[in-house]
Amino acid sequence: MHRNEHTVEIDRPPADVFPYLAASDQRLRWMEKLVSSEQLTEDAPGLGTRFHDVFEDHGQRVELDAEIVDWQPDERLAIRLRSKVVHTTSTQELEERDGGTRLTAALESEYKSFAARLAAGVVTRLVQSQLEKDLETLKRLVEAERSA
Repeated sequence: MHRNEHTVEIDRPPADVFPYLAASDQRLRWMEKLVSSEQLTEDAPGLGTRFHDVFEDHGQRVELDAEIVDWQPDERLAIRLRSKVVHTTSTQELEERDGGTRLTAALESEYKSFAARLAAGVVTRLVQSQLEKDLETLKRLVEAERSA
């Protein structure tokens, strides 16, 4: 199992941050490598909502089936992502801090294919860098939009 984690402080309350974490249109705005996200279930996102996500990086395209497996509005969100190559659980924990939010995102990944397992160390380092970059983008986006 490979783990990535990063924490960011966002100068907005959890209720302003949480909507950016699940909705396809919002995730596309701050997750750089996510190029497509189609919600497969009806209604607003919640526990059991399923998506088909497509990530592209360095000419590689990865299609994942995703499902929200933990839904605690303004506190916690977990999404299970599956492909032939990787199984990942993405968890976001939100903690209110002096009117702002401390957001901790963690990814736990199991590489399934032989080639993916060989490259796991390099991929895990790249994922860490991307996670940090994406969370900084999310921070800027939420703070800019909610202060306007």
